[in-house]
Amino acid sequence: MKETSNDYIDDVQKQKFINKLSSQKKEREEAWWINGAFVIVVHIISLIALLTYTPPLKTWIMMFMFCQLGMLGITIGYHRLWSHRAFEARFPLRIILGFMGTLGFQGSIKWWVLRHRLHHRWTDTEHDPYSAAKGFWFSHMGWIFKKPYYPRMELIDSSDLNADPIVKFQHKNYVPLTLACGLLLPTLIGSFMGDTLGGLLYGGFLSRIIIWHSTFCINSFAHWAGDQLYSNEVSARGNLFLALLTNGEGYHNYHHEFPKDFRNGYRLFDWDPTKWIIYVIHLFTNQIPSLIRAPDNEVRKAMLNMELIKLQQNREQCNWGVDPSTLPVMTYKQYKEKQNRERKEWVLVGEFVLDVSKFKDAHPGGAKVLRNYYGKDSTKAFYGGLNIHTKAAKTMTAMYRVARVEKNEKEE
Repeated sequence: MKETSNDYIDDVQKQKFINKLSSQKKEREEAWWINGAFVIVVHIISLIALLTYTPPLKTWIMMFMFCQLGMLGITIGYHRLWSHRAFEARFPLRIILGFMGTLGFQGSIKWWVLRHRLHHRWTDTEHDPYSAAKGFWFSHMGWIFKKPYYPRMELIDSSDLNADPIVKFQHKNYVPLTLACGLLLPTLIGSFMGDTLGGLLYGGFLSRIIIWHSTFCINSFAHWAGDQLYSNEVSARGNLFLALLTNGEGYHNYHHEFPKDFRNGYRLFDWDPTKWIIYVIHLFTNQIPSLIRAPDNEVRKAMLNMELIKLQQNREQCNWGVDPSTLPVMTYKQYKEKQNRERKEWVLVGEFVLDVSKFKDAHPGGAKVLRNYYGKDSTKAFYGGLNIHTKAAKTMTAMYRVARVEKNEKEE
């Protein structure tokens, strides 16, 4: 149970508790200077590289390849394999995915996965590490600059991560591994191609920036712009632009509703290279023995529920006429007398008295037809005796209601 200040009778104990809360609050608000400085320096170096050095085409190609490998390491490995266990991967494939994810420069597998699981458990709340509810900037990058304080992290299961030797090795040796894979390796490749500086600046620093912001867009843009085809319970949305940018991660609304599905793009035409790669490896190798799909029936129900919600929202924007409960009640005799005495242009359809004075000239059958039924019961004529009216005509009558006649008070 969570302790409160009322749990303490002794003033000293109570003060210690207050000091503890104050310390925790200070910790939550404390800047993460080392992490923030590193991110800023990488951005500055990348910007200087773009402004002062133009590499040959082969270096651009190398940078693109590093971006794709790093991004797929995040989408296939960090995200769909380790975070959500959407498929099973054998040891050799996990080694490759671990290496590719290390290229992403986004922390160790364990560090990344635990925060992502926290994000799914408490989306848009104060316990979400990059909650969109705290603003676009915070969800995109702002959270990186604050020291992490996650009181509910202990509730996140990490047993599978602790049991994976690849995850444990990478977590223990993450700093030298990420520097070697993310900076040293592209520099060596650039040197082999005759462009050492380009390898470091473009293959090393600039590709890290591209991977970072592509991933960060899922935390920010994907909770801000796009459609909600499967759920509106959280801010997650989906759009094609982000899917193109992130190898299929842009269908974020589906992912939040069915996080264990190896697909983010559920529909056949959804752009999701990550799911295609997973499926091809599953189909033609023994490295992915099994994968998980959300049942089609459940997905269809989610989509139908959202369609019903949208239909209801659209319905509420229409004027459906006068609420019957607000209408005055009269007898059939009073209805006839009032029409005869005051020359009302009223007709009776069912139990409702309709004032057709503003509609008679627009009546498809002409005003004369309506005048023949002033002060009379036109129910039989309306429902087939004179004309079989359309659904639109029937719903339109609600717009002209002025009174209600009880059925047992109507005269034949």
